[in-house]
Amino acid sequence: MKYDDFEKSIYEDLAWRKKEISELYILTSDKKNEVLMKSMILVLYAHWEGYIKKSSKLYIRYISEKKVNICDLTPNFKAIVLKSAISSAIDVKESLNLSKELQFMVKYHQMQKKRFKVAIDIDNEFDLDIIDTHNNLNPKVFKNILNILGVKYVDSLSSRENYINSSLLNNRNAIGHGSKFSKDAQNDFDLCIEDISELKAFILEVLDFYTCMLLDYIGYEFYLECKESEKNIYDNKKNNEFENILERIDQQNSSKNIS
Repeated sequence: MKYDDFEKSIYEDLAWRKKEISELYILTSDKKNEVLMKSMILVLYAHWEGYIKKSSKLYIRYISEKKVNICDLTPNFKAIVLKSAISSAIDVKESLNLSKELQFMVKYHQMQKKRFKVAIDIDNEFDLDIIDTHNNLNPKVFKNILNILGVKYVDSLSSRENYINSSLLNNRNAIGHGSKFSKDAQNDFDLCIEDISELKAFILEVLDFYTCMLLDYIGYEFYLECKESEKNIYDNKKNNEFENILERIDQQNSSKNIS
């Protein structure tokens, strides 16, 4: 897979998701119907989880098809290859028996000479060996996925974890399980078009930001261990940029609430 192919794939996947979100939002903002607002939350969550899962799998496939030596990749890719061997070493019950640990070390050294190659089915919802959202993509699960990819979980996302959990996850779970919307159970979120609009804007910005990160990580080859210092500089820069974007959203919504 070439860079252009990867870029085309994730942009196409993001585009149809944005189209569905936009079409439902237009209908919801026009009717201001409670059922439509609930549907809006469900659709936002579906595309939040669906896009993160699909683009993350595409990223793994891209690295796999680059045929890079494992020894040259960042530690997360080495962990992916050694996943089964690590589990076997950890599960050993006899603490004085080092056979499993020795087998792991042998496999680790043998692995260094090979190229990174893993099987991952992009469109198979049941292929959970590497990327697993657990059907509940909360910030903790999202962070775990980023760790698997070796992508930085920036502070600007970390500071919004409560908002994601409260406004997106809790509402989606309640609505998805047939519960009534309870304003008392929310933290500064009401089932109104203003709060739905804010949530939509936030989720779309996160998806755009994630897209940019994946494209840049590939473009700058931040999956290579030798690029670590450059990657750290980039991560700090992108964190500041994204924080500014989110602050603008906050300010826009604050001014709307005042008016």
